[in-house]
Amino acid sequence: MMAALAMTVVSCDKNKIDDEEDEAKIPTPTYRVVKLMKSWEGDDKESGDMYVYKWNADGTIAQVDMAWAKDVYSSMVFTWSGNTVTVVDAKNDNKPVCTITVDDQKHATKITQAADTEVGKGWKTLECKYDANGFLTLAKVDGTVNTVQSIDEDGNIEWWGRVGIASQVDETTTAAGWRKKMHTYYSNVNAAGIHGEWDEDVKVKRWFYETNLVGRASAQIMRTAWWYGVVNDDKTEVKQEYAAKLAYYPLNVDANNCVIVETKLYDTKEKYETNPDSMGADDKTAFVCEKIQ
Repeated sequence: MMAALAMTVVSCDKNKIDDEEDEAKIPTPTYRVVKLMKSWEGDDKESGDMYVYKWNADGTIAQVDMAWAKDVYSSMVFTWSGNTVTVVDAKNDNKPVCTITVDDQKHATKITQAADTEVGKGWKTLECKYDANGFLTLAKVDGTVNTVQSIDEDGNIEWWGRVGIASQVDETTTAAGWRKKMHTYYSNVNAAGIHGEWDEDVKVKRWFYETNLVGRASAQIMRTAWWYGVVNDDKTEVKQEYAAKLAYYPLNVDANNCVIVETKLYDTKEKYETNPDSMGADDKTAFVCEKIQ
């Protein structure tokens, strides 16, 4: 089991033909999220945080309503005009939220916030790069590289990187200064494009990922996430070893391979190897999905 968690090195040297072949074999989601729910009480999944997604006929995001106990407090409205998307909060006097520049795949290459908003905190401008298949590979916050992602040959996010030693990172996944959140996956196709353990250092909130504006989700449903690379005491290098604990996500899908509830269990490697279901509960997110017409 643990062998599947070992770090691998993936070459980024792919010619155009290889990219087209990879794109052809990576499953495209056939469902999409219409509700994302967190922090609910009892059996009522809509009693806590809830995000309601509304989609345009061409598959682009039209609106995301944010609610607490079903009471909508923000309504993000997305207006598309060519390669520019403007977002305002219709629930709050159409207050400007952000302006987004997208590429031909409808992924955000640049997001400029009007101020710290529900999109993300602590930044003004976010710039993103993608591979030929639409997977995020790099993000910059206010001009500084702050995360990279490595994509495996099956169309899964192999790992995303957090800055460990700032002077040792650059725009490649091979730079020494990256700490890496390694992932493993179930064989199940990720039919609704759930992002699972999303790249937190892209600096956008979880709800923003399901808009598809910051790249594709992994082709399969995630099983584990485990930090590889620990900064040494004098902060001069990233030690090549795994963290003491890892996250495990028990599989909970419907007959269509759409994730119903994403439960994060977090504990030691030993517990994961012997009885993963005994690991401590850390977080839980539920989804309602619809078929893409």
